[in-house]
Amino acid sequence: RYSATGKIYRYLIYNKPYRSPLYKDTSYHVRYDLDIDKMRLEAKSLLGTHDFKGFMSSGSSVKDTVRTIHNITIEESEDLIIIEVEGNGFLYNMVRIIAGTLVQVGKGQLSADDVAQMLEAKDRTAAGQTAPPQGLTLMNIEYVDGDDAEYRAVDNPSIS
Repeated sequence: RYSATGKIYRYLIYNKPYRSPLYKDTSYHVRYDLDIDKMRLEAKSLLGTHDFKGFMSSGSSVKDTVRTIHNITIEESEDLIIIEVEGNGFLYNMVRIIAGTLVQVGKGQLSADDVAQMLEAKDRTAAGQTAPPQGLTLMNIEYVDGDDAEYRAVDNPSIS
Protein backbone atom coordinates (compact mmCIF):
# COMPACT_ATOMS: atom_id res chain seq x y z
CA ARG A 1 0.00 0.00 0.00
CA TYR A 2 2.73 2.49 0.93
CA SER A 3 5.00 1.70 -2.03
CA ALA A 4 2.45 2.83 -4.64
CA THR A 5 3.66 5.83 -6.64
CA GLY A 6 0.45 6.54 -8.50
CA LYS A 7 -3.16 5.48 -8.96
CA ILE A 8 -5.92 5.95 -11.47
CA TYR A 9 -9.57 5.95 -10.40
CA ARG A 10 -12.59 5.89 -12.68
CA TYR A 11 -15.98 7.25 -11.67
CA LEU A 12 -19.06 6.41 -13.79
CA ILE A 13 -22.17 8.56 -13.97
CA TYR A 14 -25.28 7.26 -15.72
CA ASN A 15 -26.82 10.46 -17.10
CA LYS A 16 -30.37 9.79 -18.25
CA PRO A 17 -33.79 10.68 -16.80
CA TYR A 18 -34.60 7.08 -15.83
CA ARG A 19 -32.44 4.63 -13.90
CA SER A 20 -30.93 1.71 -15.81
CA PRO A 21 -30.92 -1.76 -14.23
CA LEU A 22 -27.67 -2.46 -16.11
CA TYR A 23 -25.79 0.36 -14.38
CA LYS A 24 -27.52 0.58 -10.99
CA ASP A 25 -24.68 -1.16 -9.11
CA THR A 26 -21.78 0.37 -11.04
CA SER A 27 -22.65 4.03 -11.54
CA TYR A 28 -24.13 7.14 -9.98
CA HIS A 29 -27.50 7.91 -11.56
CA VAL A 30 -27.86 11.63 -12.31
CA ARG A 31 -31.16 12.33 -14.06
CA TYR A 32 -30.47 15.98 -14.91
CA ASP A 33 -28.47 17.11 -17.93
CA LEU A 34 -24.87 17.93 -17.05
CA ASP A 35 -22.73 20.60 -18.71
CA ILE A 36 -19.66 18.49 -19.53
CA ASP A 37 -17.66 21.45 -20.85
CA LYS A 38 -18.14 23.35 -17.61
CA MET A 39 -17.15 20.25 -15.62
CA ARG A 40 -13.95 19.91 -17.67
CA LEU A 41 -13.12 23.59 -17.20
CA GLU A 42 -13.56 23.47 -13.40
CA ALA A 43 -11.66 20.16 -13.15
CA LYS A 44 -8.53 21.99 -14.36
CA SER A 45 -8.46 23.80 -10.99
CA LEU A 46 -7.68 20.47 -9.33
CA LEU A 47 -4.62 19.68 -11.45
CA GLY A 48 -1.22 19.96 -9.83
CA THR A 49 -0.07 19.80 -6.23
CA HIS A 50 -2.53 21.14 -3.67
CA ASP A 51 -3.61 20.67 -0.09
CA PHE A 52 -6.78 18.59 -0.57
CA LYS A 53 -7.86 18.75 3.07
CA GLY A 54 -11.29 20.03 2.01
CA PHE A 55 -11.69 17.03 -0.31
CA MET A 56 -11.24 14.43 2.43
CA SER A 57 -13.98 12.87 4.54
CA SER A 58 -13.83 13.54 8.25
CA GLY A 59 -12.47 10.83 10.48
CA SER A 60 -9.23 10.27 8.58
CA SER A 61 -6.02 10.17 10.60
CA VAL A 62 -3.81 11.30 7.71
CA LYS A 63 -1.38 14.06 8.72
CA ASP A 64 -0.25 15.21 5.26
CA THR A 65 -3.14 16.17 2.98
CA VAL A 66 -1.03 17.46 0.08
CA ARG A 67 -1.50 15.39 -3.07
CA THR A 68 -0.73 15.79 -6.76
CA ILE A 69 -3.31 15.19 -9.46
CA HIS A 70 -1.58 14.61 -12.77
CA ASN A 71 -4.63 14.32 -14.99
CA ILE A 72 -8.43 14.45 -14.94
CA THR A 73 -10.43 13.40 -17.98
CA ILE A 74 -14.18 13.65 -18.42
CA GLU A 75 -15.58 11.76 -21.38
CA GLU A 76 -19.04 10.84 -22.66
CA SER A 77 -19.83 7.37 -23.92
CA GLU A 78 -23.48 6.86 -24.87
CA ASP A 79 -25.40 7.31 -21.59
CA LEU A 80 -22.32 7.40 -19.36
CA ILE A 81 -20.05 10.18 -18.21
CA ILE A 82 -16.64 8.81 -17.33
CA ILE A 83 -14.38 10.73 -14.96
CA GLU A 84 -10.81 9.45 -14.59
CA VAL A 85 -8.49 10.93 -12.00
CA GLU A 86 -4.78 10.14 -11.99
CA GLY A 87 -2.59 11.14 -9.08
CA ASN A 88 0.25 10.23 -6.77
CA GLY A 89 -2.17 9.31 -3.97
CA PHE A 90 -5.64 10.04 -2.70
CA LEU A 91 -7.25 10.92 0.60
CA TYR A 92 -10.24 9.11 2.09
CA ASN A 93 -13.22 9.64 -0.30
CA MET A 94 -11.26 12.25 -2.28
CA VAL A 95 -12.26 10.95 -5.72
CA ARG A 96 -15.92 10.62 -4.68
CA ILE A 97 -15.89 14.20 -3.39
CA ILE A 98 -14.26 15.39 -6.63
CA ALA A 99 -16.91 13.53 -8.66
CA GLY A 100 -19.76 14.90 -6.53
CA THR A 101 -18.38 18.42 -6.78
CA LEU A 102 -18.06 18.13 -10.57
CA VAL A 103 -21.66 16.88 -10.80
CA GLN A 104 -22.76 20.00 -8.91
CA VAL A 105 -20.74 22.08 -11.38
CA GLY A 106 -22.41 20.26 -14.29
CA LYS A 107 -25.87 20.92 -12.82
CA GLY A 108 -25.08 24.63 -12.52
CA GLN A 109 -25.22 24.56 -8.70
CA LEU A 110 -21.64 25.82 -8.47
CA SER A 111 -20.39 28.83 -10.41
CA ALA A 112 -17.06 29.55 -12.08
CA ASP A 113 -14.03 29.40 -9.80
CA ASP A 114 -15.93 27.70 -6.95
CA VAL A 115 -13.70 24.62 -7.17
CA ALA A 116 -10.53 26.72 -6.84
CA GLN A 117 -12.06 28.48 -3.82
CA MET A 118 -12.88 25.10 -2.25
CA LEU A 119 -9.22 24.12 -2.53
CA GLU A 120 -8.15 27.38 -0.92
CA ALA A 121 -10.64 26.98 1.96
CA LYS A 122 -9.17 23.59 3.00
CA ASP A 123 -12.50 22.95 4.74
CA ARG A 124 -14.68 19.90 4.04
CA THR A 125 -17.87 21.91 4.57
CA ALA A 126 -16.83 24.25 1.73
CA ALA A 127 -16.38 21.44 -0.82
CA GLY A 128 -19.11 19.73 -2.79
CA GLN A 129 -21.14 16.64 -2.04
CA THR A 130 -19.69 13.13 -1.82
CA ALA A 131 -20.85 11.01 -4.74
CA PRO A 132 -22.12 7.52 -3.90
CA PRO A 133 -19.62 4.64 -3.82
CA GLN A 134 -21.07 2.46 -6.58
CA GLY A 135 -19.60 4.59 -9.38
CA LEU A 136 -15.98 4.29 -8.19
CA THR A 137 -13.42 1.81 -9.55
CA LEU A 138 -9.68 1.65 -8.95
CA MET A 139 -8.26 1.16 -12.44
CA ASN A 140 -4.49 1.13 -12.03
CA ILE A 141 -1.78 1.23 -9.38
CA GLU A 142 1.83 2.12 -10.17
CA TYR A 143 4.70 0.84 -8.06
CA VAL A 144 8.43 1.33 -7.98
CA ASP A 145 10.16 -2.03 -7.76
CA GLY A 146 12.55 -1.83 -4.80
CA ASP A 147 15.34 -3.91 -6.42
CA ASP A 148 15.99 -1.91 -9.56
CA ALA A 149 13.64 1.08 -9.14
CA GLU A 150 11.70 0.30 -12.30
CA TYR A 151 8.09 1.28 -12.59
CA ARG A 152 5.51 -1.41 -12.94
CA ALA A 153 1.79 -0.97 -13.27
CA VAL A 154 -0.98 -3.23 -12.06
CA ASP A 155 -4.11 -2.81 -14.17
CA ASN A 156 -7.55 -3.80 -13.00
CA PRO A 157 -8.29 -6.97 -15.04
CA SER A 158 -12.03 -6.78 -14.43
CA ILE A 159 -12.38 -3.77 -16.75
CA SER A 160 -12.16 -4.36 -20.48
